[in-house]
Amino acid sequence: MGNFKLFLLECRQLRHDGVFWATACAWLLVLVFGLANGQSWRDNQSPQITATVQQNRDSETAQKQQAAALRQQNAAKAEGKAAREGDPRYALGYMAGTIPTLCLHPSGISALAVGQSDLNNPCAIVSPWEKLIRVRDHIEDTGGGNLEHPLRLLYGHFDIAFVMITLVPIVILILTYNLLSGEHELGTYFILRCQSISLTRIIVARMLARALTLLLLTFVPIVWLLWQWGTPLDDPQTLWELALWFIVTTAYIIFWFACSFWVNAYGKSSAENGLILAGIWLLLVVIVPGCLNLGLKQLYPMPSRMAFIDANREATVEVSKKKTELLGKYLIDHPDKVKLDKTHTVDDFIQTHLAIDEETRRVLEPHRTEFDVQKNRQHRLVEDLRFLSPAIVYQQISLLLTGQGQERQQRFHAAVETYRASLREFYLPRLLHDSPDFNDYESVPRFSFQETKVNQQVPQALGAFAGLMIPTLVFAIFGWHSLRRLVTAN
Repeated sequence: MGNFKLFLLECRQLRHDGVFWATACAWLLVLVFGLANGQSWRDNQSPQITATVQQNRDSETAQKQQAAALRQQNAAKAEGKAAREGDPRYALGYMAGTIPTLCLHPSGISALAVGQSDLNNPCAIVSPWEKLIRVRDHIEDTGGGNLEHPLRLLYGHFDIAFVMITLVPIVILILTYNLLSGEHELGTYFILRCQSISLTRIIVARMLARALTLLLLTFVPIVWLLWQWGTPLDDPQTLWELALWFIVTTAYIIFWFACSFWVNAYGKSSAENGLILAGIWLLLVVIVPGCLNLGLKQLYPMPSRMAFIDANREATVEVSKKKTELLGKYLIDHPDKVKLDKTHTVDDFIQTHLAIDEETRRVLEPHRTEFDVQKNRQHRLVEDLRFLSPAIVYQQISLLLTGQGQERQQRFHAAVETYRASLREFYLPRLLHDSPDFNDYESVPRFSFQETKVNQQVPQALGAFAGLMIPTLVFAIFGWHSLRRLVTAN
């Protein structure tokens, strides 16, 4: 009998396997539920982001129209800080009326993983003033729909990433733990050995039949549901990201089949096979990632967020109390900022605010630096040790391809900080010499965030693929030799 006919025979036998059908139905339910959760999370974020972007545009348009109307009416100059903040003819007024809220748009396949988007608000308020910058990651949250119970954030969401990392090995264990031992227990092993087909070919055919069936039961529903829910599958970037995700997911699934093949090849009982496979799952999916997480916290502990917030509050209060002293020091350090056409007082709003801003930034910079240093150390250590567990490898590349990982968040935070610096550079000289003649509306810096291109993702995906396939080949080779020794011994 040829290999293809043997494969077809195994597929026909699966049709009469009640355990297979029960497991397949449960797997489909879990898969659809996880994808629905991810899509629901994406659908909840999208209206918030769309409304925020539209609000930014409406604010700019309204400010320009108001400035044009005031100039047409020859309105009198604004007197006082409050009046200037409400008059877009001034740089201070236009800045106050158009403080942008920047948003990180979800990627095309973000429904496949919630990732860290439940810990980071997708939108952030950005202003030239230091006091509006968030103490963590330098961004001010807009609030909104991301507030959740801390335990929910601790355990994460039931999404496709969780389903693949945690549950697909269990499904494979159920389908394959007794491929050889079941024949012994049913008394059909020696009948099977009397056939002209080698035992190795039979086991491999059974593995292939179950592996291909599981891949079809996984990928076909995902593609169909993504298409039904409006995922832009005609977008080349989205298609490439989805294709890379399929490749890495296939490698992860094949790894667990190779692991099961290796365990089956030793010819132990079904109970022993199940215990060994459960132990491997516990070690690679639970214990190793958990120990790595605990080790990170011990080696590179993150600064207390509450202590950081308290330090920010204390610094703001202390700096505000010393505003007279700070203003004098600021004018001495920056004589070019002194305007010669008016009398300065310590209550001058702009000068005082600039002085307070600089001192607040100086006081908080060590805290921010400590936070960033520890976070980068943790990230580098995880990168170095990720190959200890295929679950870690798969999780990292899955979050990268879906745009829900830490790397994309950090690039967004860096882009926001760069944009804030450009706003500060643009507005502050104009605020120091402000007048109702401000009309540089089109020159205001625009936010730009460069998404990762496919050619930058491919090397990382190939690295993850290699990190999954190398132990797969090791398990397959050891399993092959063990099976040959078992056949010879029998």
